[in-house]
Amino acid sequence: MLKKFLKNEKLWKSLDKVKWIIASFGWPCAFIFWFQVMVVLYSSRGLMPQISLYIFHFLWIIITCSFFQASFTPPLKCRDIVPIPENGWEGDYCDKCDYIKPKRWHHCRKCDRCVYRMDHHCPILQMCIHEDNHKFFLLFLCWPLILAIFTLSYGYYDLFMVFYSGFTFEKISTEQHYMGTGMSNSFMVGFAALYLLKFQIPNLLRNQTLIEESRDDDRFDLGDWKSNFKSIMGPFITCWLPVKNQIKKKHMKIE
Repeated sequence: MLKKFLKNEKLWKSLDKVKWIIASFGWPCAFIFWFQVMVVLYSSRGLMPQISLYIFHFLWIIITCSFFQASFTPPLKCRDIVPIPENGWEGDYCDKCDYIKPKRWHHCRKCDRCVYRMDHHCPILQMCIHEDNHKFFLLFLCWPLILAIFTLSYGYYDLFMVFYSGFTFEKISTEQHYMGTGMSNSFMVGFAALYLLKFQIPNLLRNQTLIEESRDDDRFDLGDWKSNFKSIMGPFITCWLPVKNQIKKKHMKIE
């Protein structure tokens, strides 16, 4: 009975939808809490903290937009579908989707479809990181790291006092408790983003995905790190905002 329950595919698919909904609302709620703590407490600390709030607003809006862009940008569909007999082809053929796969297409078991330039299936976003949302995923890692560094540079003393009071049992104000909570959130988010970027940045500079790295496949390296970087992030600094790059790429050709 238990085995049938655990092997129920409809159950697991429904749970994936639930996880996606929780992730879609959970992360924004966490950022909203972070945002509110910083806004309410920073605004009561004089002119300079109030000015810094404008920077905080800017970064927070970019992070939120990057998250939703990464979450709601679906992978492309392979337009050149060529159904063929299962035994009639040797090479890049997907027996589950029943068509010849162009280069850099990989089948995702979670999404149950072939995805172009698939990097990995992200449990946070509950979808694949692919050609069209890879940039937004990287922005969702980079900008929170910048925001965490910015926030900690202002509130490191409050974080220190929270830890210090835990050992000395010294009483601290309610404001310092809230600030310490916000700072600890900043530290954890920054550390998590930095850890993930440790794998993403080297691959970005080589124009590789995690799948291609695991196979030691460097066929798509454009020759230098700048070209590789621009191929994903865009040619201009303004492209580092959560807006889609208007670059046409010839990736649908079957070879």
